[in-house]
Amino acid sequence: MLDESDLKNRLVHRKENVYFIITLLFSILVYVVLVFSIIGIAIILGFMLISYFFHALSMASIRRNGVRLSEQQFPDIYQKAVNLAKDMELEKLPAIYIMESMGVLNAFASRFFRENMVVVYSEVFDLVEDNREKELMFVLAHEFAHLKRRHVLVHLLLLPAMFIPFLGDSYLRACEYTCNRYAAYYVSDMNAAKEALSMLAIGKKLSTKMNKDAYIEQLKEESGFFAWLSEKLSSHPDLPKRMNALDHWAHPEQYPLHREKKTGIILGILISIVLVVFLTGAAALFLENSIALPTFSDSSLLEDDEYIYDEESFDYPPIIEALINEDLGLLQELVAEGADIDEKDSDDFTALQYAVIWGDIEATQWLIENGADVNTTDSWGSTPLMNAVYSDAGVEIVNLLLENGADKTLTDSEGKTAFDYAVENRDTQLRDLLK
Repeated sequence: MLDESDLKNRLVHRKENVYFIITLLFSILVYVVLVFSIIGIAIILGFMLISYFFHALSMASIRRNGVRLSEQQFPDIYQKAVNLAKDMELEKLPAIYIMESMGVLNAFASRFFRENMVVVYSEVFDLVEDNREKELMFVLAHEFAHLKRRHVLVHLLLLPAMFIPFLGDSYLRACEYTCNRYAAYYVSDMNAAKEALSMLAIGKKLSTKMNKDAYIEQLKEESGFFAWLSEKLSSHPDLPKRMNALDHWAHPEQYPLHREKKTGIILGILISIVLVVFLTGAAALFLENSIALPTFSDSSLLEDDEYIYDEESFDYPPIIEALINEDLGLLQELVAEGADIDEKDSDDFTALQYAVIWGDIEATQWLIENGADVNTTDSWGSTPLMNAVYSDAGVEIVNLLLENGADKTLTDSEGKTAFDYAVENRDTQLRDLLK
């Protein structure tokens, strides 16, 4: 097993239990509400029976047509599976079936009339022929972990929450992180674990040649609101994040956990909300006008000026709005009239924070010269220095902040300093500057 003595105590991802409680409470509430009506009881029973019927039909087909691993069928792999199940303290070895997959790489855990089972697609099982049994055992251990953590057993209980955007998927993603840890721990080979995950990204033939570190680095480039949203609507974490999370779990000091850039995500959410409000208002206005069309023969209606739509805008302080509009004259005028140069918006960002994040050296220098606080903090406890490093604003801006009193020892809400972000970004120049 892996050498770190405390890894076994950290096999369960911290978010799994949190999301389990939330999804459980929500699902129980839905069931309670439905139970109070005869129609609700009929809906629950009908949905459960239909779901169970088609699931049982599918599993029965697999059990009849799939090849079951046994002492007679691939005995070497069977014995390794037996040993693995024993190490993981499973009460009983699940029935393991191999089935043709037409090139699809996949495996899953399930139940059939109170019996646990694991289905491995033939494309994965073919790893035996390539002397890559460790990767195969990682896949088996991952599915065994789903059974050990009873993810399959509680799925029906949590079913109502699975239809709620973000909620059910958040729980499922946390379960995947947990099962990756279990599999890596009991297979005792981090390289095999990352190879198995690499196969899902590029296939079996090229996974051994793939640069895993470069793949994880893609997270910094492929970021933003839509990248974030695509994962939040998925039941599985993004593959490079799964690999990064495994590295961080095993060696947290050596491999920092990827941190989503919040500014782009927040702006994306705000823009999406504005678009939804705008489209909803436009649709309501259209319907209202459509309904009123038969009365438009009344000339008094034509003279009314009721249907004017006032578009909402972001409520930025004047100082920040002037900076956003690149109106330096207005900015200077506001400061000259006594406006607070450190006035904050709803996210506690000042004009200096925005100038730093955008890499605007001239605005940054002007704001500092006119008294802007270089150690102000936003809602996440980040200083301009931290945001300069995190957003790759450049050495010139970082130097400017340091020369004007920026405190490089301050930590944000996650306990990280500007130096920590330089290490995460693998920026040796900034790392040496911030030591």
